[in-house]
Amino acid sequence: MSARLEHERGAALVMVIMALSLLTSLTVSLLLSASADVVTAANFRTQRATLYAADAIFERAMIDIAAAPDWDALIAGSVVSTFTDGPAAGVRTLDDGAEIAVGELVTMADCHKRSACTDAELDAVTADRPWGMRNPRWRLYAYGRLGDLLPEADVGLPWYVALMIAGHPLGSGAIAVRAEAFGPRKAHSIIEVTVARDVDSDYNDRTAPRTLSWREVR
Repeated sequence: MSARLEHERGAALVMVIMALSLLTSLTVSLLLSASADVVTAANFRTQRATLYAADAIFERAMIDIAAAPDWDALIAGSVVSTFTDGPAAGVRTLDDGAEIAVGELVTMADCHKRSACTDAELDAVTADRPWGMRNPRWRLYAYGRLGDLLPEADVGLPWYVALMIAGHPLGSGAIAVRAEAFGPRKAHSIIEVTVARDVDSDYNDRTAPRTLSWREVR
């Protein structure tokens, strides 16, 4: 009888251990799932904030673009915005240690590489540049830290923003604008906007710019 009780106690102990192991596994799985959800939500918030940062540099640059009397000078790159943080050459370091080579942003936009683009690469027909010889040739126009753009903000703004301008395939009267923002956790957002300004025939003057299209580049 005693041996039988000992055997049953041993079997019960094994079942308890197995039950505890199962509960522990479930608890760990729930904790990992919850942690993954938190990280995913944080990454989503950071990415959306980075998109808003790109839109912010676009809105700021439009102040200078609207005031520019000659958009051909903007397209040629001979005029830049009043919002820059010095020469484009060199590397900017973000708060999390990530580095942004501002001078390379143009070639990355033109032909998706860091070195200079060839004419063939500039004219290549791709999914995001389908106009061949009329593809945009980007020129750096505005760039700097978002915190310098919005110094009145009460919270830290760990984003770096840049904006480029190019002639648009539509021809005269329209320009292409490309805004990029870089943030924490390698967040990177790009928007491209088509902006046009018509001539008022009654007054022989140019009207305020208007947005023809807006898209997020993914």
